Amino acid sequence: MEEILKLFSLKDKVAVVTGGAVNIGRGISFKLAAAGAKVAIIYNSSNAQALDISAGLKKSDYEHLLLKADLTKEIEVIDAIRKVAEHFGRIDVLVNNAGVFGLSIQHELAVESWDEIFNLNLKGLFLCSREVLKLMMKQAEGGTIVNIASINGMHPGFGMTAHYDASKGGVIAYTRSLAAEVAPFGIRVNAVAPGLVDSENLRKFAPDLASKVEKRTPLKKLASPEDVANTVLFLVSKAASHITGEIITVDGGYLLT
Repeated sequence: MEEILKLFSLKDKVAVVTGGAVNIGRGISFKLAAAGAKVAIIYNSSNAQALDISAGLKKSDYEHLLLKADLTKEIEVIDAIRKVAEHFGRIDVLVNNAGVFGLSIQHELAVESWDEIFNLNLKGLFLCSREVLKLMMKQAEGGTIVNIASINGMHPGFGMTAHYDASKGGVIAYTRSLAAEVAPFGIRVNAVAPGLVDSENLRKFAPDLASKVEKRTPLKKLASPEDVANTVLFLVSKAASHITGEIITVDGGYLLT
C-alpha cells in the first residue's frame, strides 16, 4: 500500500495552476495540495473565489501562493512565474487550466470575441508554458505540464461554438507537438479533455443542456471538477511517468454515442 501511495505523492513538488480559484481549477488546486504539492494559484478576475480557496488551503495547512495576473499579457505572465520561482525555488508541475468559453453564430461573431477566446485559451497557455519550460529545462528532474483541453476540440460541439472548438483543437495540437519537443529534457506534456462539467451555474443558466448531455452520456452523469482533478493528479504523478503527448477524455463516454 505504501508503495502505491508513493506513486501519487507530490511531496516537495511545486505546482502552478492557472485559473486555479474556481470550478475545475479549484478542484485541481486542492487535489494537488492534498497530494503534498506546494501550489501556486494564478487568477485574474475571481478575487472573492481566490480569497476563499486561500482560506480553505490555509485551514488544511496546505502551503500555497496566490498570484493575480492577466495571462494574455506577456509581462504579467513573466512576472507571475518569476515570483513563483523566487518563492518556492523551483516549478515541477504546470496545469494550464485558465480558459474562456463563448457562444455565438459565426457569421455574427465579433473579432473581439474571437480574440478573447484565442488570447486566453492559446496565447495564455503558450506564455505560461514558455516561461515554466525555461525553468524545467534546467532542473535535473524535468517536470510535467497538463493542459486542460475539451472534447469540443476533438469533436464538434453543440453549435455556436466553432471559435471555442478551434481554440481547444489548437490546445490538443500544441500539447502533442510540445510533448515531442521537450521529451529529451525529461519533461512530459499531456492534456485532459473534459466533457460538460457539472456546476451550480450550469444547472442554473443551462439546465436543458445539462439534462440533454446527461441523458446522452453512457455513465448517465456529468463530470465533476473532482473527476477532472483526479485525472490531472494521475498525469502529473509517477504513476504516469511513461505517458506523454496523450489526450485523456473525461466525458463519461459521451464521445462514444
